[in-house]
Amino acid sequence: MRILFLTFLFFVLSCTAKNINEVENIVLKPEKIEIGEDSESTAIMNALKFLGYNVNEAFIFGAGGGMDFYYFQSAFPFIGIKNDRMAENFFENTQIKWSGKQYTSTKKSLEIIKEKLKEGIPVILRVDIRFLPYRYGGKYGSKLSSYGRHYITIFGIDFKKNIALITDNDRTNLIEINLNDLDKARNSTTQAFTPYGEFFWIEKEKNDDLYNKKILLTSLSQVVKSYERPVKKNLSDLKNYFGIEAINNLSKEIVNIEKFVQMEIFLPGVFYSFYHYIEKLETKGAANREIFKDYLVFMNSKLKDKKLENIIKQLDLCIENWKVLANEFKEISSNITNYREKYERKALYDRAGAIADSLAKEEDRLYKMIKEYIK
Repeated sequence: MRILFLTFLFFVLSCTAKNINEVENIVLKPEKIEIGEDSESTAIMNALKFLGYNVNEAFIFGAGGGMDFYYFQSAFPFIGIKNDRMAENFFENTQIKWSGKQYTSTKKSLEIIKEKLKEGIPVILRVDIRFLPYRYGGKYGSKLSSYGRHYITIFGIDFKKNIALITDNDRTNLIEINLNDLDKARNSTTQAFTPYGEFFWIEKEKNDDLYNKKILLTSLSQVVKSYERPVKKNLSDLKNYFGIEAINNLSKEIVNIEKFVQMEIFLPGVFYSFYHYIEKLETKGAANREIFKDYLVFMNSKLKDKKLENIIKQLDLCIENWKVLANEFKEISSNITNYREKYERKALYDRAGAIADSLAKEEDRLYKMIKEYIK
């Protein structure tokens, strides 16, 4: 009788241990992890590839109408180069089923993420890059490194070790991150684009009809819509410029930069940030015109459209001008402290303004060509 009882007890404990281990260790194993430029489109790409899609980052970014430009007046002006609705546009245009962006409490979201991983579905998370210790030698980054518009993909959770397994846009392997650090990154209160615990996932049901002209035309329509967004005034009566109006007005903003940036100490940082946003921050370069060109070239390899070839050629001219302007911003940021008087600095602004004028002419041609193409 005692032997039977011990046998039964061993069986129960074995089953319990097995169940615990299943809960403690949920890991999906992607065959290959791709790196990319924009973290959101890269996170989507790695999730899609795991689910069996043969897609590249340029297609995701381009099909989402990701190319944009906007300029916000302030004491430290801001420029943006990406459509905030890139992901929404991509899933709508491709008819790939997804969850939509979710915002829930940490505890509830972790339960949802855990369930999706059990279903074999990786989950995309928005985070503040400052709280990803593997990027800063095992520590958190400084407050200045805070940026809450970064995306990663979670492929596993090991509750026993208290870690998650994630991918990031510049790594080719699964990365371990402490769950407490991940929670901080997801729920950061940074003012540099608060992430608000955002997450989403892609459903398993596949749509293989992706590379068609309808998707191209819809994505280009969204680019035109971005070009045509109107100016807005914020609460301080400063203006937020969008699209072609932002580009056309850029020269004026540069020439009159000290009307808003009244503390000289900020000037090097302002111009370096302009360079950084255009050429470095989660972009292949040229204010996301480079990656959008890759999308058009990829689509035209399948569509063989002469008119699209002409748009690509015009886009090349825009790319060239964006790079010249970005390098001018970088040069100004390095040298502006050598010019003590405002009238001396004006020559720097005038030169950059002239480059911005040339850029605006090429961008206006591109905008009109795209608008004509989608008619």
